[in-house]
Amino acid sequence: MIQNKTFLKLADNSGAIVVECIRRYKPKHKLKIGSFILVIIKKVRIQPKLKAGLVHKAIIIRAKQKLARQNGNYLQFAENSVVLLNFKNEYYGTRLLGPISTEFRKKGIVKILSLANHLF
Repeated sequence: MIQNKTFLKLADNSGAIVVECIRRYKPKHKLKIGSFILVIIKKVRIQPKLKAGLVHKAIIIRAKQKLARQNGNYLQFAENSVVLLNFKNEYYGTRLLGPISTEFRKKGIVKILSLANHLF
């Protein structure tokens, strides 16, 4: 389960490696795939576009928590991952690494699906 102070991996090529969740935008709801959170960058690559300590908006694309589908199957990922957004909801990265759930199509977030290379 993702909550405050949870460390998350990044699934894009924005330059950051690890971020920490500091706030969720809907505090009464459970954080699931497709939820928006506020994160702080903890660890970056050698020559990044971003710097450690900056606060950004992010969207959860993979979670360890089981996700029930309509056909009765469950989907569960091995790690918690996010994609960084700026405050205009534009993506920093140009590629998404790893598998992406097709539930984003139902939520209307189709740009993530076009950046991904593996869909489940």
